[in-house]
Amino acid sequence: MTHKLSLLASALALALSTPALAMTQSQLDALGAGIALGYQVVDNSQDEWRTFRGQISLTNQGAVPLPATGWAIWFSHIRDIKALDTPQFKVTHVNGDIFKLEPTASFVPLNPGESLSVQFDGDAWQVAKSDVMPNWYFASTHQGQPISALIQSTSNRINGAVPTAPSDELPFVADFDSPSQWKRYDSPALTDHYDPFTAADRYARNQGLAPLPHPVGVIPTPAEQTLGQGSVQLGSDWTVVYDNGYQEQAHYLAAQLGLTAAPWSPSTSKVIKVGWGPVSLDGQSKWQEAYRLKVNPALDLITLAAVDQAGAFYGAQSLLQLRQGSQVPAIEITDAPRFAYRGFSLDAVRNFRSKDAVLALLDQMARLKLNKLHLRLADDEGWRIEIAALPELTEVGARRCHDPDERSCLLLFLGAGPDGTPESDGYYTASDYGAILAHAQRLNIEVIPEIDMPGHAHAAIKAMEARYHKLMATGQPQQAQEYLLSDLADQSDYLSVQMFKDNAINVCMASSFHFIDTVIASLVDLHAAAQPLTRFHFGGDEVAGAWRDSPACQQFFASNTQGITDPSQLSQYFVERVASLSAARGLNLGGWEDGLMHNNLVYPRANLANTSVSGNAWQNIWEWGVADRAYNLANSGYQVIYNQATHLYFDHPYEPDPNERGYYWAPRFTDTRKTFGFMPDDLFANADYTRAGAPISKEQVLAGAGVKSLERPENVLGLQGSLWSETVRTDDQFEGMVFPRVIALAERAWHKAGWEANDASAKPLDEAARTQDYNRFANLLGQRLLPALEQDGIAFNLPVPGAILEAGVLRANSSLPGLTIQYSQDGGASWQAYDDANPPSVSGQALVRSVSGLRASRSASVQ
Repeated sequence: MTHKLSLLASALALALSTPALAMTQSQLDALGAGIALGYQVVDNSQDEWRTFRGQISLTNQGAVPLPATGWAIWFSHIRDIKALDTPQFKVTHVNGDIFKLEPTASFVPLNPGESLSVQFDGDAWQVAKSDVMPNWYFASTHQGQPISALIQSTSNRINGAVPTAPSDELPFVADFDSPSQWKRYDSPALTDHYDPFTAADRYARNQGLAPLPHPVGVIPTPAEQTLGQGSVQLGSDWTVVYDNGYQEQAHYLAAQLGLTAAPWSPSTSKVIKVGWGPVSLDGQSKWQEAYRLKVNPALDLITLAAVDQAGAFYGAQSLLQLRQGSQVPAIEITDAPRFAYRGFSLDAVRNFRSKDAVLALLDQMARLKLNKLHLRLADDEGWRIEIAALPELTEVGARRCHDPDERSCLLLFLGAGPDGTPESDGYYTASDYGAILAHAQRLNIEVIPEIDMPGHAHAAIKAMEARYHKLMATGQPQQAQEYLLSDLADQSDYLSVQMFKDNAINVCMASSFHFIDTVIASLVDLHAAAQPLTRFHFGGDEVAGAWRDSPACQQFFASNTQGITDPSQLSQYFVERVASLSAARGLNLGGWEDGLMHNNLVYPRANLANTSVSGNAWQNIWEWGVADRAYNLANSGYQVIYNQATHLYFDHPYEPDPNERGYYWAPRFTDTRKTFGFMPDDLFANADYTRAGAPISKEQVLAGAGVKSLERPENVLGLQGSLWSETVRTDDQFEGMVFPRVIALAERAWHKAGWEANDASAKPLDEAARTQDYNRFANLLGQRLLPALEQDGIAFNLPVPGAILEAGVLRANSSLPGLTIQYSQDGGASWQAYDDANPPSVSGQALVRSVSGLRASRSASVQ
């Protein structure tokens, strides 16, 4: 048997070493199984901030050589690759983040047992494992058709599952062991001040925080609350009664408590009464989403009076949070929200979020009194919503596979591998989307769909090109061009921020607007039954360099009646057209800030036909001079949603550590405490550090701002946090990135704290009061909300503890005081609970971690 296998291996080796021979699928599979690929960042500091040095290694662990020709390695790489250090290979940028590495005539076949390394220079830097995408693969052709095979050593699956931590998910990526690997740049002109936190660093950062025994309260914090004496004990003899118009909220509360609900009738005790009632705060009557909650143990009575159904629902959420087992403490709460818009933006495109994950997210948003789900359904890398009139959008745009022509699917962006994955593929059917809308409606959450355009539209463009080619092949040229989004003769040479060459809808073509109108109409229809659509979000962000050499645009410049003669005028023209299309269907319009301006000049609000146009203000990197965009939009008549990347983008890491997931283009990291500390009433007062970690002050940011103050505060709708999913593949990873940071977002969106800076009154930040308030919040979060999240199956993130050794005694603390901290003296083989009242003596090295139920943080070493 061994001899026969040897002969087969020799025959296969001979076949693979024959340049003219095209590979078979089994031959390619053998290479995928036999070649071990490794990736390493060598040096980010070699060229100031311009390029980094990386290395790809190949080791032949199989039985046959890697042949001289007939194959290429296709892979996702978020940075452009500038040059290779060897003549044996050439590298080609395909599109987006897709590259291919091919052998040249100089390549020497790699025999079994041999290794080789290729060093390359890439654009900018890579300082985290999650910068590297998994699932590299071999590609070839067989009988003229493309074939592919996963390089198994780069798979991000272990026993079929995707691990949560990047260090486990990306085992082929070498550790980042030195400053030249984890810093972005290091030169006289620019220094990266960030290093991974040590246990001692965290211990110092957590000073001023301490556990509070048995904290009682609600998150987000009510406007007014008074804790009384004693508690009521709920039991089966309690009833939820309601006034007319509040039956839905009463039945919801009763179901959560395991009780029954009935219309109100005279009763003396053991009822939770839900009904209408006036709410006044600071001498002002509140008319939206406000409630009063009173728990009276003496009367065995709980009253929940609200100005509207939303207020009753939020009062019910407060009551549910206060309950511990069957006990509810005596308390009086008078409450109303700070902002009408309290949102979360979910990118369901780069990696798909399952319907169940969205439903679970909605449940948690309701608990936190968030009321807007901004759902991004289309981007370069995918189309995620069924549009019955255009089935190609999901047939092609919701799948990734190895099809270089992108006629049957999209390319394998963001590490999707040769056949796609459950995370890269998928879409919401009309039924799925209807279920999401119905659930959101029950929870007082408005779903705002986003179809990003004209940029970030590669998926739609390729799907409509596939439709075009299919109809042309069947002799239907008129129908083929009906929804075409690209000028097939366009020679414009551009590259988007994400390195796409073809991701901007051609706005000079009538078919593009026919497509947009059809999509808007379809969304209106999808929303009609469960939650009528009120706002269409068109995205509008990051459009760069398109349309310069488009014959369709040259013709448009020569014939239009609007006086448009240059590509730089097309973005405003496009926004005005989309505004008219959406307004004609009775919709308001939403866009990202850069979709509503050009070169920091805001488009005239009067030119947009919608009753309301809102802008998500996101790009506020302090040293870039763009932190004034929110004020600029509001002062120009747009409604504004604060969506600042420095504090409210949850795709950034929790810490500046190579083993933390996330991009870091705005801040280097954002933890829960930073989000909690955001101050909406003085945006410039949030300035803390540059991207490089150098301190920066409000005064420095103001000096570079064109718009220095908010003149029309009535145009600020509220706050929104965002999760972009380029590095977030699974639902568990998604929940870990969002929770608990979104809880801090909810706190700031609902509650105005006394410590906050306020630009209008020139009130400065009270840092000591902020620390004290965060300590209260963090104790409630760690001791009350995280166990509730765990009971609901939410895969939240836990902070790594701080720790020091002081004369051989372990001292440990947490950014969420009250969380259980554990320590290990045997390298993690066993763990003991840390007791701050009786800190243990340890010798040598110890590990610490935080735990909540079955969940644990990364561990940290202290010695």
